[in-house]
Amino acid sequence: MLIQFSVENYMSIRDKVFLSMEPSKDSEHPENIIEKGKCSAVNTVAIYGANASGKSSLFKAITVAILMVRNSNNVQVTDKLPVIPFKFDAESVNKPTSFEFTFVAGDNKKYIYGFSATAEKITEEYLYRYGTAKPTLLFDLKEGETPKFNRAYKTKLETVYEMNTPNKLFLATATNWNVECTKIPFEWLADSIDTFTDVMTLSGFAFDKYRTDESKGYVDFTKKLLRQADINISSISVDAKEIMANNIPFQILMQGKPFPSEESKHFEVEITTGHIITKEDGKKEEYKLTLQEESLGTQLLFFYGPILKDAFEKGKTIVLDEIDKSMHPSLVKFIINLFRDSDINSKGSQLIVTTHETGILTLDMFRRDQIYFTEKDYQTGVTDLYSLDEFSVRKTENIEKGYLLGRYGAIPFLCGEEVL
Repeated sequence: MLIQFSVENYMSIRDKVFLSMEPSKDSEHPENIIEKGKCSAVNTVAIYGANASGKSSLFKAITVAILMVRNSNNVQVTDKLPVIPFKFDAESVNKPTSFEFTFVAGDNKKYIYGFSATAEKITEEYLYRYGTAKPTLLFDLKEGETPKFNRAYKTKLETVYEMNTPNKLFLATATNWNVECTKIPFEWLADSIDTFTDVMTLSGFAFDKYRTDESKGYVDFTKKLLRQADINISSISVDAKEIMANNIPFQILMQGKPFPSEESKHFEVEITTGHIITKEDGKKEEYKLTLQEESLGTQLLFFYGPILKDAFEKGKTIVLDEIDKSMHPSLVKFIINLFRDSDINSKGSQLIVTTHETGILTLDMFRRDQIYFTEKDYQTGVTDLYSLDEFSVRKTENIEKGYLLGRYGAIPFLCGEEVL
């Protein structure tokens, strides 16, 4: 369960911003609160903002931080790290980028894990665990300072520290060497939070799940999802064919993966849908379409199916950029309400989305601490992130109207000059 994410000096984000899932003292919508261990968090957050205001910068920051943890053990000594500092002032461009996660892991304990990095090296990294109200240090590493380690694990952590390279995250290296105190927080970052920032990422994840779905669990879940969304699909079939090396696009071959290992195999996945049509004589007949022939909204629901199934079964945190893209407002509301339904979301999964869909921007659906805005200062190029909870908003206020009128910022201000 994610409690908070913060980032500083990444892309359009210069100053540290916080995305908090921790509920405020607001007593509205108790169904939007989930609990794990001694902690609580909101189950959904919607982020609004004008185009180019920094919403994608925030989501890319979460993605990069997670991937750096997951891929750290594969980093070579000469590899550059994928951090992009704020480039619109001379000071920031030479400073490290910083990320921090606060979360409840599989042992129901709260952890704080963060690191700072340049393209060449990790300059700071730390991990704390809460057993009581006071955090316990597990490790704290800062460039140029003596490393600090928890006494109970000091000997093993010191040994791993000596073997680690400057461009590898210590959390990943220690876990790889079976250090007990790092395993559980590493597993949460590796398995319990996923980001999807574009359709290619969505489709790749979904197709892989459908391809390996021997029990047809993902297909059955998606069929049910489509039926609940009032989409007339009676059957789904999945056909996966392995692509031979000479048929793989040049860009994939250039990744340098060896053949014929399992990891290097590539598959072409074809999904066919069935539609039962009633003829004029009353007889019913099923017709087939490929997934590509379906509407973009239907295709997106196909891609969301495996993601949602995994989230609800494993209690994962899912981050989706532009959930309203090619999606009817009612479907956007439908997906968000799945996370608000305790019978469906019994494991405490979370959904974080960016959207321009203002039809769901209402206090009948969200608490004030579940609505965030991004706004860019177009003189400095700096993105700010803030919550509706920072405003004095009445419970009866029309949030959608207030947002569109610019009461909370985060909207484009269009000039009336002629374009041509």
